[in-house]
Amino acid sequence: MRVGIYARVSTHDQNTLPMQLKQMREYIKNRKWKLAVEFEEVGSGAKTRPKREELLRMAKRREIDAILVWKLDRFGRSLADLITTLNELRELDVIFVSLTESLDFSTPSGRAMAGMLSTFAEFERDIIRERVKAGIANAREKGKPHGRPKTASHKLDKILELKSEGLNNSQIAKELKISRPSVIGLLKGQIIPSPKEKPKNKVITLYLSIENNSKFVRGKGKVRESIEWSMLMEYQMKKLPRNDYELTFTYKDEEHLQKQIDDLHQEMASEADLRNCYIEANFYDKINDISY
Repeated sequence: MRVGIYARVSTHDQNTLPMQLKQMREYIKNRKWKLAVEFEEVGSGAKTRPKREELLRMAKRREIDAILVWKLDRFGRSLADLITTLNELRELDVIFVSLTESLDFSTPSGRAMAGMLSTFAEFERDIIRERVKAGIANAREKGKPHGRPKTASHKLDKILELKSEGLNNSQIAKELKISRPSVIGLLKGQIIPSPKEKPKNKVITLYLSIENNSKFVRGKGKVRESIEWSMLMEYQMKKLPRNDYELTFTYKDEEHLQKQIDDLHQEMASEADLRNCYIEANFYDKINDISY
């Protein structure tokens, strides 16, 4: 019989640990069992007990046949947790022994106690189930939402957009911080839109000449300043020598680009006309040798 020992003491009661271990080792020796593993934990009211969880994992892997503890309250985090854990061990055919309470699943009285614990566990689950059902029914009557919030469903439009861009389900889940099954479920029955064409950028050189309508007008400097700050800055203006400019246009297609250039030309001409000036403008794509 391979036995795992679990000993736990509170932070302020560590002196009892050697005594617990000594008596549990003697118990194993007297029953001619084999000590397979020994776990010790120190802490008060800890929600997580890694050594205890490791011992339970060993039981599930059939690496030990029995668990020996000093006292029940040293093993369970709460009464509900204790009942659930003992019931799991009973179903695994792993013997559980609590030394001070004389609880031993290997004896007839211990097995009877295990059956009672199983009944209590089932009774507790039934009570919890009934409370949940009553709570849901009450929430429905009051028109209140219940259950997990539907965070993933609110992201359907973004999921479809990313899918149309060629991302797979795992990439979409990672991007939106939701689960992959949620992505798969939301995409069922959906029509994936065709991929959106990404905007293009093109650098255009603007040769801009501004002149006064007559020798009695001195407004061309103001016109150039106004055009630069109110119009050309929108296109990431970069000044070149001789009052020329390098502009960056973002567009969907050539028709869209031409419209932007025509609109800008018209706006510059209107601004010059307000100050009795006129412009001569030439938009030129140096890379492709195209004039607009």
